[in-house]
Amino acid sequence: EAGKRGLAALDSADDVFGGAGGGTPSAAVNPHRKGRDALDPRGLLAARFELASSRALASYVSFRGHLAADALCRDHGALSDARDPYAIPSGPRDACLDLLAVVKSACEDCISVAGGDLFASPVPPFPEEEEYVDAFGDRLAGASSSGGPPSGPSSGLQLDVERMFVERTQVYPGPHDRVGLTRNSVASGVLRVALSSYLECVRSSVFSSLGYRQVKVDAVFLRYVVPHFVRDDFGTPEANACSCVFNAIDDLVLRAGQRTFDDEVIGDDNYYDVEADEIYTPFQLVQAFVEREGVMKRAAFTADD
Repeated sequence: EAGKRGLAALDSADDVFGGAGGGTPSAAVNPHRKGRDALDPRGLLAARFELASSRALASYVSFRGHLAADALCRDHGALSDARDPYAIPSGPRDACLDLLAVVKSACEDCISVAGGDLFASPVPPFPEEEEYVDAFGDRLAGASSSGGPPSGPSSGLQLDVERMFVERTQVYPGPHDRVGLTRNSVASGVLRVALSSYLECVRSSVFSSLGYRQVKVDAVFLRYVVPHFVRDDFGTPEANACSCVFNAIDDLVLRAGQRTFDDEVIGDDNYYDVEADEIYTPFQLVQAFVEREGVMKRAAFTADD
């Protein structure tokens, strides 16, 4: 009777650990069989552990993304301040640096566990004016490079057409999706969660001319720095990792334009500084900002890291 109970227990172990059946019931759980009978021949146990680790990693990405979104939304109310209609931004907000600090920390956590490169590519020199479209995209730099008159906010039909040609972005992974333990996957996920959360804040706000211009400057700065952390890794599940983040940044500017009560500033990249009696573009403001000493040490990794 005891022997029958023992054989039944081994049969149950075969079922749990994916025993192939046949032969000695204990063969599937015997580590001394030298690989002739695998412990998990169908990979069920490994798949369950992988899915569990993926869910834990997805929770980490969501937590870090919401932490970064909180930084972006912290001083968002100031973007509706219309007391000075001639004010222009002095550079990207500190909230953008706080966002990138969270991404840097996530990259460090990831490589400490899984190894790999700390960043995708070094931060390049700021592009020249003729390179703006290549560096920042047509949606963000098209008006500046064309030299034409500023365009007003996009119509509903135009927005529908644009959405047809924009890569759809999945912000939160599904219950059966695998989140890769790579720097590229984690950094891209944190940025997508943060920008998606901030987009909801933009949709529920109104913007002054200064506020809209500030969003544009912030977007140019983020487009410039994001390729330092994320790249499109073709042939892998992260083939559109960077492109999806770019689309989210462009969407922020588009939505802010729809919520701006001064239509004349939409698409106008010539910002007149009354005090200096000079005209600046958002690209010039970002370039001056990144060339300040110590700024890029907060925003990106350096050769000393």
